[in-house]
Amino acid sequence: MKRTKTKLRRILHILMVLCAAGIFYSAFILVSDNREYAAGDAAYQQVCQIRKSLEPAADRNASQQATGEALTGEKLNEQSDSLDFSILEKINPDVVAWITAEDTEIDYPVVLGTDNDYYLRHLFTGERNKLGAIFMDYRNHGDFSDKNTILYGHNMKDGSMFSSLTKYKDQSYYDSFPTMVLYTPIGDFKIELFAGIIVDGDYESIQIDIKDDQDFQNYIDLLKKASSFKSNTLLNADDRIITLCTCSHEFNNARYALFGKLMPIK
Repeated sequence: MKRTKTKLRRILHILMVLCAAGIFYSAFILVSDNREYAAGDAAYQQVCQIRKSLEPAADRNASQQATGEALTGEKLNEQSDSLDFSILEKINPDVVAWITAEDTEIDYPVVLGTDNDYYLRHLFTGERNKLGAIFMDYRNHGDFSDKNTILYGHNMKDGSMFSSLTKYKDQSYYDSFPTMVLYTPIGDFKIELFAGIIVDGDYESIQIDIKDDQDFQNYIDLLKKASSFKSNTLLNADDRIITLCTCSHEFNNARYALFGKLMPIK
């Protein structure tokens, strides 16, 4: 009987130690994650300050009006001529664009690497960090000349990067914010969103290689039919589209892909 009680005490002691170790490890991971989020957010805030300094004078003056309202999304779209990418290129020569969206955390540079892996774990500034960067699929051309250009970004717990894309699963959110803005070294674009779908990240669910006009139209029709929201955006054979992709949680390795029509800002 004494041996049984002794064994039980030992087992309970071991379980208590394991439990304490688990709590300590969880706390350590939480603190480490928070520090990494903070470091990544701080790095992007600094880059955003640089971006604001590169806005044309008209935008800078407007942003200093008495209201103090930030120029993003449509407001920035209406006034901006372009951004000067020369300083951004000195920070990272992989930069190909800047994307911004009203009412979201999306206000980031876009990079193009040699694969789809590096920028999953590296910031725009080069530091290793789980926030990663907003990056273009390495199979695309950096000038957005492809029929479909894909951009990826993490769905972070703190709402940063491409987390807000999943809000477009709600029709009312799309109705309130149907556009984004894309700046590039060769010209700027309004992104007219027209579809959003849940895809399986284990498969090539997003089409890059489009054979001809009919293939393009079939793809657009398929996206609109499966979309989480309804849009009146019209597309034709001459149009180019952009796909914004982030993680979702409907099933293992799910992704939410948001599709938009690229409209040059003149």
